[in-house]
Amino acid sequence: MKPLVSIVIPSHERPDYLALALRSVQEQTYENLQIIISDNSVEHDCLQVLGSQVTADPRVLYVRQEGGGFMDNWRNGLQHARGEYLNLLMDDDLFHPRKVERMVHYLNTLPTAALVTSYRQLIDGEGREIPQLPGTQRLYERDTVLEGRSFGDFILKNGMNVIGEPTTAMFRRADIPDGFARFCGHDYPVLSDLSTWMHLMHGRHCVYIAEPLSYFRIHGGQDQRRKSTAVHAQLEWLQLLLDSHQHGLYCLDKEEFRTQLAGKLPRLVEFLAAQRDEIRQGDYDIERMQRLLREGFAALVQ
Repeated sequence: MKPLVSIVIPSHERPDYLALALRSVQEQTYENLQIIISDNSVEHDCLQVLGSQVTADPRVLYVRQEGGGFMDNWRNGLQHARGEYLNLLMDDDLFHPRKVERMVHYLNTLPTAALVTSYRQLIDGEGREIPQLPGTQRLYERDTVLEGRSFGDFILKNGMNVIGEPTTAMFRRADIPDGFARFCGHDYPVLSDLSTWMHLMHGRHCVYIAEPLSYFRIHGGQDQRRKSTAVHAQLEWLQLLLDSHQHGLYCLDKEEFRTQLAGKLPRLVEFLAAQRDEIRQGDYDIERMQRLLREGFAALVQ
């Protein structure tokens, strides 16, 4: 019996994109799937739009999430997952038809592999392929097994999530007992994917598949384009570096760690200063922001 794979699709007010995302899962060459849609839409009746696409497929479980934010919606879907392997799919992204089959193969045959990712193709709002951005270029021309700690060091040094968004990677459900978006006891609501990948990779391996197995959609309605998201992302990058070093997981060399801090802290302070109006008017935990910056500067001179 092939392992059950749970695909969790958190959905919010995008029924047309959701239908496309769901279809890309239903058309997988790997059939032993549990497909969970967690929907917290208010303005759209996504279930009515999907219709028989949900009701005619016994693999699909549609659940509502009333209230809460996007992470509550994610957790609602994840708590229904029963598969040995797990993959999130953002409701505006797409899977290649062989994605699950290709990734399950590596998780089945490489016990030390904590996650499997791949090259991902960028598409626009209409589904047309668009040029790659920094951090999304193809890393290798053939499938490659990467040692987790050195790959994590590479990610921290370059400050880019080259593994990919939640849609991109598959992993074992049992390997995230504390849930998604947790690393060293901290929540990472913006770097939810990367913090999870860093947790998974330590002491393990990451498999990179050179074939484009997912399609990451770039369009105007995404949270990544909001100023508040950018502010929180920059702060979480600093937290990720500090957590990685202080817990002895990544960036273990003290001089390299201080070098990275010396480059990151001035840029972060300059960025936050440029966003002062956004921060002043927005809903930010200023005390936490100050504590994190103090921690960073203290670590720089220790």
